[in-house]
Amino acid sequence: MLSHVAMTRARLFTLVDALESDMRRVLLDYVLDHLSEEEALGSSYERASQRQAVDRLGDDSPITNYLDLQESYDTLNRHRLALPSDLAQELRDNTGQINSLIPIRNRVMHGRPLNPDDPELTITICQSFITRYWATTSEVINRLSNDPTWEPINVTQDRQSDQVLHNLPLPEYDETGLIGRESDRENIIKHILRRREPIITIVGEGGIGKTALALDAAYKILDNPDSPYECILWVSLKTERLTARGVVSVADAVRDLTGAAKSLGRALDDGFAGGVTDLADALEGVQTLMIIDNLETVAGDEVTALYDSLPTCVTFLFTSRVGVGQIERRFPLEPLKSRDSSILFRHFAKFRGVKSLSSLSVKTISEVVKRLRNSPLAIRWYILSVEAGQEPRLALSSQSTLLDFCVRSVYEKMGNTSRLLLTMLFALDHEASFDELAVITDISIDQLRSSVHELIGGSMVILEVGSDRSMVSRVSLTESARNFLRTVTPPKSEIVNDALEKQREVRRSEELRRADESSRRLAPSVVRTRDNNDTPTAYLLRQALVVSRSESFAKALDLISRARELNPEYWEVDRVEAFLLSAKNYTNQSTAVYKNALMKARSDDDAEGIAVVSYYLAGHLSRAANAPDEALPFAKAAHGHFNISETAQQLGKILTWLGEFKDAQLYLEQALESATGKTKLITITSLVESWRRWAEKLLTQEHRPIDAAHKAYAGFSIGWREVRSGTFDRRLTESVLESVSLMVRCMNTRGMEKDSLLIQLNEAIKSVHSKIAIFEDCRHYTYFRRNLASFARSNQVSAEGRVILSDTSIQKAEDPFSNESANLPDNDHGEVCSWRGTYGFIRHPDFPRNVFFPGSVVSNMPGIGDDRNLVGVAVKFNVKDKSAERVRADWVELIQ
Repeated sequence: MLSHVAMTRARLFTLVDALESDMRRVLLDYVLDHLSEEEALGSSYERASQRQAVDRLGDDSPITNYLDLQESYDTLNRHRLALPSDLAQELRDNTGQINSLIPIRNRVMHGRPLNPDDPELTITICQSFITRYWATTSEVINRLSNDPTWEPINVTQDRQSDQVLHNLPLPEYDETGLIGRESDRENIIKHILRRREPIITIVGEGGIGKTALALDAAYKILDNPDSPYECILWVSLKTERLTARGVVSVADAVRDLTGAAKSLGRALDDGFAGGVTDLADALEGVQTLMIIDNLETVAGDEVTALYDSLPTCVTFLFTSRVGVGQIERRFPLEPLKSRDSSILFRHFAKFRGVKSLSSLSVKTISEVVKRLRNSPLAIRWYILSVEAGQEPRLALSSQSTLLDFCVRSVYEKMGNTSRLLLTMLFALDHEASFDELAVITDISIDQLRSSVHELIGGSMVILEVGSDRSMVSRVSLTESARNFLRTVTPPKSEIVNDALEKQREVRRSEELRRADESSRRLAPSVVRTRDNNDTPTAYLLRQALVVSRSESFAKALDLISRARELNPEYWEVDRVEAFLLSAKNYTNQSTAVYKNALMKARSDDDAEGIAVVSYYLAGHLSRAANAPDEALPFAKAAHGHFNISETAQQLGKILTWLGEFKDAQLYLEQALESATGKTKLITITSLVESWRRWAEKLLTQEHRPIDAAHKAYAGFSIGWREVRSGTFDRRLTESVLESVSLMVRCMNTRGMEKDSLLIQLNEAIKSVHSKIAIFEDCRHYTYFRRNLASFARSNQVSAEGRVILSDTSIQKAEDPFSNESANLPDNDHGEVCSWRGTYGFIRHPDFPRNVFFPGSVVSNMPGIGDDRNLVGVAVKFNVKDKSAERVRADWVELIQ
């Protein structure tokens, strides 16, 4: 059966030509035997006679030789009554099939790319003509069927009807046609016809089908009546060809652009022997599409020189494994889809007569083409190898020759960093995000981008951008690159080992981050992620927080800078940077960066992010910037979202600083309901401070010493319960002691009725005495003793009080009841040089930039809200960290 015989273009040409010859003979025998040419041919006569007149042999050839297939068949159909009845019926029955044969005939006869089903459809149509009138057709069918090795000769493409000058070669994919590239072809044709880009490059790995696609597109443009091109020139720089026996050199290959210029010029003039300049002169004013295949074999500067030398009427279409740089528009060509690969496999195996492969099941073919990476060249190579006698399984598992041909030339031209990155991707053995590669390598971001770009250009990796809002880029090896790297045995490198260890470290860090997030929601080290794509950036930010404490601030900022390069719109990058800046007293910068973080979280419409940043911004504004009024709305926003003890405690503290004590204590008490551990201790301390500040205000601003004493005692009582239970820290004991000290001050106010409070005061003093070892370490202990001494001069104090006052371990020889007897710690002396109402600066010769102090640390001032002008007032002060960039006093006393 002819349907099982491989049909090359030459065989199809002979078969279709035989059918046309029989058709013309029938016209001569049954129509032109009794009618004139004009009567017989009708509307086709004028065209046929014009063709005959142009032909040098026209006078000796019958006019039927100048009819095309459609015209011949239509003429026979018009004269069916003059034909034998069996022939007339056959023509009538097959009219529809002839309409399907016409475009195939044109592709065969005019050297156009064939469609996948052209051979089978041609055979089916020709075999439907079975009467005795188709003798030549029957003879050709029998010979093709009986002699599979017969290949007709002297079959050339007919270019007489071509309106565009061209030198396009016959396609090498006639056996199957171009499969699975329809969308790519239409896209390329659209851009070539539009002519907005002077250079278009089809880029892809070796064997992926770039040449076939370019040639198919060129033929479609050749036959497009709307094409602007008058000339289409083709040259291939391919120097090697892959066969079933290995890689062979192409005879007389064009090896450089000088040789290419000569080859292109011969399409215009057979005697052309000039160079690029002569070619430019020849093409001046001629609208030309120039196609150069396998451009990777020449240097990029040669391509640029060619582009600059040729006139602007030339549009370029290149195929290349690596591209030519910025002057091109790239069309990356990916492997075929699995279904198209399977179709190509079955068609080609059937054409080559490899029945063992063409008869495989759909599932088996799908598995085979997957192992062949859905590469057209790999599929053809495999089938040819099996046809040549290789065992199918062995051919599938041993593809080193194929991979060398497709990949090695690109690999060997790559820079060291690109090769290293390729090796790392192979070692990682999974798709990696660009961010992940940036974290696990020490390659700079710019160099990493450049290397990824080079690998993409060489079709060694695939870069896929996520369709979600993150738009994260993911890099993966192409199957060809992966299989090739297995054959070259990537070197074991310390750098690669370090990268793999860093990858494991990132994974461990992510596990800890998730654990922290679930248990410590608002801890500074908890870096939130919007999705898994943020994991690499979160790792860098956590590292920045760690090194800021243990190593250097500069290194922490470097890590944050790297994180920002990867993820500039991620609000946590700004949040962490602002946190570190605030810790280093860069107050204004920190405020600005926090607000940037808030803006980004709002832009993302990230409610959790807005609440987190608001929480940290409120803490910064209230503490470092000493601006609780600005902090309040952010604290409320954070609490409104989280409604947890941390946010309630923060809101309560800020309201305390603003003097809204009732509301403050409601939030602090709410915080205590669920607070545990350190949060509980901080909250109790804040509640004690709230009572103490309220008492301070009542005493100094409203002159209500009795009410103030009650509130000071309330604060003491709350804090004392925790101290007595053994759960306390230095800040809590300081607050408790300050509350007692303030109560003593209240009791020492002139005219105050003390009797009702003496029992409570003595109880408080007794409590202090019972834990004297703890309270002696408090910074305020000296001032407590001084206040107690002042009270004792005119009032009876308890025995415990007198013991405290008589403690010589912290005194000099002064009278314990003297107001000057309470020794102050060693302090610096200075003068207030600036006062802004809630904070100020102290002038001191050791600190050229002056010493910052908030009003809350002034021990003998009523507190924030005091409207005195302190400029010029002498002070004593303590500084904990004198090496800090912004020196801050943690205690100040006015010398009055």
